Amino acid sequence: MIFRNYHRAFLAVLASVLMVSTLSCVGSGHRSYTRLGDDLIVSGGAALYPGDSVSGDAIVVGRFAEVNTGIGGDYLGAAGNQNIRGQIHGSIRAAGGEIHVSGIVDRNATIAGGSVTLDSTADIARNAYLVGGNVWVNGTVRGNLLASAGNVTLNGTVGRDVEVRGDELRIGPHAVITGNLRYRVPAGKVHIDSAARISGKVTALPVSRGWSLTHWLWTLGFLVAGALVVALLPRFTERAAETIPGRPVRSGLVGLGAFILIPLAIFIAAVTVIGLPLAIATALLYGVVVYLSTVPIALWVGRLLLGARGRAGRQGALLSFLVGGILVLVVEVIPVVGPIVMGVAVCVGFGAILLQTLAVRREAPAV
Repeated sequence: MIFRNYHRAFLAVLASVLMVSTLSCVGSGHRSYTRLGDDLIVSGGAALYPGDSVSGDAIVVGRFAEVNTGIGGDYLGAAGNQNIRGQIHGSIRAAGGEIHVSGIVDRNATIAGGSVTLDSTADIARNAYLVGGNVWVNGTVRGNLLASAGNVTLNGTVGRDVEVRGDELRIGPHAVITGNLRYRVPAGKVHIDSAARISGKVTALPVSRGWSLTHWLWTLGFLVAGALVVALLPRFTERAAETIPGRPVRSGLVGLGAFILIPLAIFIAAVTVIGLPLAIATALLYGVVVYLSTVPIALWVGRLLLGARGRAGRQGALLSFLVGGILVLVVEVIPVVGPIVMGVAVCVGFGAILLQTLAVRREAPAV
């Protein structure tokens, strides 16, 4: 109920976070431990043992994270595999491939991953927001639970409301839901054990049957607009595409930062009244660039697929874009996984465009 209006925005934010974590896992295995006051920043993966106390926040980026100690602040993890067993006095914000929580969290848990598990010993004091391919909740969530995944299994305790969106939902015999249960899952894919205890109402929400004509036109229009951009700016788009495999993490971080800062700058300019025309122009440009942000991704994917068969020049760039663009559109329609992958593509492509724009500006005086 409380999540009705925020589900899509929540999924988009977590998709962006997942993008950063996925790209971070591609980095080198070199580990670096940095302490800034009470906070600990680790890159390349980390194993934190009971003797490694962290009184502030713990930020872990890399291939893996093993947390077996208490953390005084928040835990922010962007790693392929994460096992969180200690007590987190703040909140968990984690994204990656496989995330397993069996510890105690004093505030919220916001997690996105291919596989997300709250073990039977996990105890979340407030709300849990979980997105992934598979989500298992066997522990305790004392607040609200929002889960969006291909498969959701709930066999633990939830102190307030539960809302689920996915392809399949299973409520086990040990499940206890003190509040209401709302789910947006196909009718034949919902299995609620008779021993499960649900105190509130159980509501089945309608499942979307497909895209509207407007959505299809908006999506397919990407091919037309993208082809036009590639035809007019072949060198720029090709160099932006080359940025993706060379600097994936930087592209992702720049794209994510721009998503947060540019709308904020637009809002500040708009409220000053004098800056309103600039805010409107920037907002329009921002919307166009975001809409076309997957053009470098499609071009890069098309180059990979065509390989040696790809041509050079404008025609080769157009062919690569169309091949990659069609694949991007196919991935977009995949339930649950599609929006996450598109969040990855949009953020990385947006960052690649911004990095290439800065590179062009630096080269301009020499020309």
